Amino acid sequence: MILEDKLYTIEILDTAGEEGDFQNVMNMWISFGQGFLLVFAINNKESFDIIRSKRELIIKEKKGEIPPMILVGNKQDCEKGREVAYDEAKSLADSWGIEYIETSAKNNFNCKKAFAKLALKISEPNSNQKSSCFCLII
Repeated sequence: MILEDKLYTIEILDTAGEEGDFQNVMNMWISFGQGFLLVFAINNKESFDIIRSKRELIIKEKKGEIPPMILVGNKQDCEKGREVAYDEAKSLADSWGIEYIETSAKNNFNCKKAFAKLALKISEPNSNQKSSCFCLII
């Protein structure tokens, strides 16, 4: 991905729907991750409710450090079945001091934008990485 005339290499681990034995592997990947997209489905309240525990897991694995994160409400194309209000998700993101963005993987709406925002956050002056990032979708 090229942003602001810089080439960024983004490695992605999609942990959606993984349970059980995958937890140990996910913990290892979290320890290497530099930025995280906290993704839930706007038409699935349960996925939103568990996002808090995912964030806590990241912070625990990072030994209290809070890495760059963006809260992502996916399935924006399912507006009619929405179970999580935009304002509710935005309020949660604001309480964590992070951005909130809605996407549709189905329609490729805002997907690149979400990754670009995260890559730029990772490469900010207070970050260790400048030209590559390891992003996880939780």
